[in-house]
Amino acid sequence: MRTSFWVGILFGTVTACTTTRDDSRRTLDWLDGNLAPASHTARMVLLPVAIPVGACGVLADTLLVNPACAVDDAWWDTVDVLWTSREESTLRKALFTPLAALATPVVFVGDWLWRCVIPTPPRSEVVPVPTSAQKPEAKS
Repeated sequence: MRTSFWVGILFGTVTACTTTRDDSRRTLDWLDGNLAPASHTARMVLLPVAIPVGACGVLADTLLVNPACAVDDAWWDTVDVLWTSREESTLRKALFTPLAALATPVVFVGDWLWRCVIPTPPRSEVVPVPTSAQKPEAKS
């Protein structure tokens, strides 16, 4: 029972949508770009080594790299949903703050799990981050 449970979890994790996307396979792309030989014969000779190394790269992407890369986006989504003011009154902000504090871990973990499994574009593609060179215009 326990073995089949963990095999199911591992299979579900490896076959998650983010693993099948090209932009989510950072480790595997690095391995392929830097360690793959150019000639077809060398590729065939190194195939017994390349398959386990590639499987480790996919597992590293799925279990370590993608979840680590999703933390920042999940945090800023949580801040945007719960802590960014939308022209609310002071009383409403004061009443909402304890609820936002209680909901922060739930919203963060839910968003993080969503970004780990479902392919979601990074916030930098959706919400442009202003650089220091792009200062907001002064209102006159």
